[in-house]
Amino acid sequence: MTLVYIHIKCNVLLNLFILTLQQGSTPVTEAAAASVQNILSILNQSLGKASTDNNKEQNSGKHPSMDQEMARCFPGFFRRGSKRCAVSLNKPSKVAKEWKPFNFTVFLVHKSCETTPSPVQDLEHMQAGMGKRTLFMPKDMIHSEVSDLFKMTYPKMEKITGGWLLYKAAGGNGKRPLSVVPPESEGYTGSIIKSASGGGKTMLYIVPLQEEFDLRPLPCDSQEFSRMPKAECKMCLKILPLQLLALHVKQCKALEYDTLSDSEPEVKSVYNNVNPSDNSCPICQKHYPAEDLELHASVCGDWERNMDSPVPFLDGSPTELKEPQNTFLSEEDVLRWLATQVDPSKEFAICVSRMNLLERGLMLWQRQKYSSPVNPLKVTFIGEPGVDSGALRKEFLTEMIAGIEMRLFEGEDGKGKMPKYSLNDLDNGLFRVAGEIFAVSLAQGGPAPKFLQEWCYNFLLTGNLENVSRDHIHDLELSSLIKMVEETSDLSSCTEQILNCGYTGPINEGSRDSITRAILLHSAVRRTTMLRQLREGLQLYGFIGVMERNRELCRGFFVAGDDDKVDSNYIVSNLAPTMSESGSQKHARETQILNNFQDFLQELEDGTTEDDAADALSVPRVLQWLTGQSHRHLLLSERENFKIKVHFDHTCMERIPNHTICFPLVSACAQSITFPTAHCVHYSEFKENMTAAIKCGAGFYRI
Repeated sequence: MTLVYIHIKCNVLLNLFILTLQQGSTPVTEAAAASVQNILSILNQSLGKASTDNNKEQNSGKHPSMDQEMARCFPGFFRRGSKRCAVSLNKPSKVAKEWKPFNFTVFLVHKSCETTPSPVQDLEHMQAGMGKRTLFMPKDMIHSEVSDLFKMTYPKMEKITGGWLLYKAAGGNGKRPLSVVPPESEGYTGSIIKSASGGGKTMLYIVPLQEEFDLRPLPCDSQEFSRMPKAECKMCLKILPLQLLALHVKQCKALEYDTLSDSEPEVKSVYNNVNPSDNSCPICQKHYPAEDLELHASVCGDWERNMDSPVPFLDGSPTELKEPQNTFLSEEDVLRWLATQVDPSKEFAICVSRMNLLERGLMLWQRQKYSSPVNPLKVTFIGEPGVDSGALRKEFLTEMIAGIEMRLFEGEDGKGKMPKYSLNDLDNGLFRVAGEIFAVSLAQGGPAPKFLQEWCYNFLLTGNLENVSRDHIHDLELSSLIKMVEETSDLSSCTEQILNCGYTGPINEGSRDSITRAILLHSAVRRTTMLRQLREGLQLYGFIGVMERNRELCRGFFVAGDDDKVDSNYIVSNLAPTMSESGSQKHARETQILNNFQDFLQELEDGTTEDDAADALSVPRVLQWLTGQSHRHLLLSERENFKIKVHFDHTCMERIPNHTICFPLVSACAQSITFPTAHCVHYSEFKENMTAAIKCGAGFYRI
């Protein structure tokens, strides 16, 4: 190929030289023409030889291959080198990836919502034919096929006309926010569901956009339960889905007990025939044989309550207790119901230092990372080896309730308090935390937040401002303004202040009552936002609903009223001392120590101590040191069983000779105290030891 190209170029040059010679020859042009002719002769010989070789190759049948021809024509695509493979023009197209079937979980909710349902709501949905289901995706379905699959699983979706969307929840526990799974232009497909559910690992929520499904429980033979495994109830021989059978069995047993009680009245007559060996139950005052009395007394209170009032179920269906309606007869019934709402599946653990306990406690309470206040509260004080079996929780709640009263509320002790006007605390959500702590304290053995004013309690339940009086004003500026309005004859000097309180009527002597009322409402309205946030916290356990339906029963938990603080008699009357033999010297010492303890409590009660107000001892503080709580027990059964065991140590001098002082030892969890008799006989020494022990020994350092 190259020789042919050179041959053509030489012919062109030779023709040029010939034209030049015809116009006029020179020695140079003649020499150049001769050189070109010489080159042409050599090329002719080479071309002749090459053509001969090509003819031989053609005769022998050897032709360039297709790859060689392609490489010659397209050198850019077919590069040389063993490591660079040529691009094949006949490369097959990419094969579509095979679809892999998978299972995924969906949950149909009854209406549009922003958070995941609670465990109680899960049960409601299940009984109504909705809730959680596991489905199979055999292929990459289109939207219509996905919709048919959902309708087959949830028959209630057959009538849906307002559309639905898929949602998924964020990670974590408890109620979590829902975020929408955006559909593509063709709607939801199998690929979208597979991607959104992480291959079936994440539950998807079907949320109706405009409809609201009925949450009333369905009959057990409904189509929604057709695919569920079933079993027979041994009591009534009904065939029920397994998910509902466990709840049905509890009710069925209760009904059987009621039936037996009604059909066998002679059992009652047996107990009416009192034998000399029978004893009376301290609760119901009925007589039972001595060997059966202990078993009967342990459940007598529960039986009596179940007989007198119907068992409250969700919409008449056999399930766990919900907010009963018109079934509470006393404050104790409310507290017992609250205790049943605590979810024991997890622990709400708080590890806190006693230093700056209130602020640290509020911050840790808000964190709620792995559990929530609906779970049992478990408290650990940093640096103290005490294990919380109830006393640490009660002490923590006692300190938090007292701290919240001082930190977030204002007013006179004994007359009720209102929330402080603090936008900073409102923005930080501290009033919501306070409401949650109030609910947990009532449900888990803590003190009642009995310090609110009457109008605050009414606003929590009704949202209306009622019974606001001048005694409820603790703002110095507004108090002075009211005094000025009532005493000043010329109101023009305070016109601007009156207008700032929202009063728009005439400002004259005849409008004093209206002006005063406007100032009172202005002071109260400023705090309603704090009360609304406090109400949000009381939603825990659904407590606010119970409060609304049992307004008078729950009033005693919140509104300041009769002084029911712990007094010396409450502690002394519940002492259970272990005494030595009567008449002995040890018995005399033990009696003297008990008298010293009573005198010490009465001295604190009368306020005759000389301690600073900030560090002053009180009778409730002594009870908190002994048991972890500073309030009277709210449940009657707890009051009856409350005892402080008293022990006496007569051998401290033998164990530790020549020592000069011993302090009383307290076990708050066991509710016991041990007095060293060698150092507590004289009242002055007893008082000094007790004061030092209470002030410096509040921690749980003994196990």
